[in-house]
Amino acid sequence: MQQRIAKFNRILKIREDSRKNEQAILAAERSEERAVMDHLTQLEGEKAQAIQDFSKSGGKAVSATDLWFQRQFIDAINTDITRGQNSLAEVRNRILGTEARLVEKHKDVKIMETFIDHLKEANFQEQLGIEQNELDDVATMQFSRKGDN
Repeated sequence: MQQRIAKFNRILKIREDSRKNEQAILAAERSEERAVMDHLTQLEGEKAQAIQDFSKSGGKAVSATDLWFQRQFIDAINTDITRGQNSLAEVRNRILGTEARLVEKHKDVKIMETFIDHLKEANFQEQLGIEQNELDDVATMQFSRKGDN
């Protein structure tokens, strides 16, 4: 029984390590999500500044080329924002997948822990039974010796 418990403890350790790896992946993905969100916030600020600069130049004498370049800059920022939003959506999808895998791994660990606890309890009960039988044998031998005298 002890060998069986040790075997399942090794399996439990492997499952716990797998769960820890999944937790590390989730932490990395959440960090990546924060970085993408910070980058998007920065791009939104740049876009707001570029639009403000573009609108301020309306009262001044500005060449059409300058206006075109300013507009192209705003379009480039919009393209970067769209890419960032797509990247954020991809990261969030990966996070959802990782969270689902982590929940399953956590369930596997809990199931294994419960199974090992049952094995340990059965082993304990078995040991108690063996001890009780030994005590009964000793008591029977003592009783039979007293009866012989």
